[in-house]
Amino acid sequence: MNKKKVAVLFTGGRDSSLVASLEALQGNEVHLLTCNSGIGIGSELSQIRVDQLKARFPEQIACREILPTYGLFRSVAIENLEADFRRWGINLVLLGDKLAIHAAATVYCLQNGISRMVDGCVGYQEDLAEQKEVAIELLKDFERQYGIEYESPIYNYGSKDDVKYALLTLGLSSKSLEGVSIFGDAFSEPSEQQVQEYIIDKLPICHRHVDLMTNTAKIIEKTRYTTTSLTV
Repeated sequence: MNKKKVAVLFTGGRDSSLVASLEALQGNEVHLLTCNSGIGIGSELSQIRVDQLKARFPEQIACREILPTYGLFRSVAIENLEADFRRWGINLVLLGDKLAIHAAATVYCLQNGISRMVDGCVGYQEDLAEQKEVAIELLKDFERQYGIEYESPIYNYGSKDDVKYALLTLGLSSKSLEGVSIFGDAFSEPSEQQVQEYIIDKLPICHRHVDLMTNTAKIIEKTRYTTTSLTV
């Protein structure tokens, strides 16, 4: 098998854990990326799942990285919260969190030579804004602009029970070991149009973040090289 790097948007929940396992079974080098925007409760539970995955796939789980997204999440979802509510009339904060996650993960992928990103979005949770097909397609296009292939491999997997039994078959706990958001139960299901408009409106913030972080990295590296040359 050809070992390829893959970034998994990882929460510790059943779905992202199954996706990470399936990538490991293919022999890929799995980078577990967990973003921390500061709105999670009990997020430390996910470390239990990380330990399970490392024990089950010691050669494939390369690392687990915590990516802080406090400022980025604020820019996307909180800074204009009142105007957002007036415009769309619905709570789309968690969709904003998903956009911040993608922007931060994109930076990680670009800095680490990773051209494939996957997550645990599933069709049986399409009532959630971030797991609607329109959101996934727009995020695929966002990642494509940076040369990254974004997929949701188990979107059509079946039901929650199917995912639970698959984890058991792999020798992993079927419990969900992810934290919960303080905004988690404070929403109504948005329409596809609302989701589409929100993402299109917020994506420029994500692009600016990626450009800032990747250009900053290049500037720092160039400065380091120049300083070394002058010293020599």
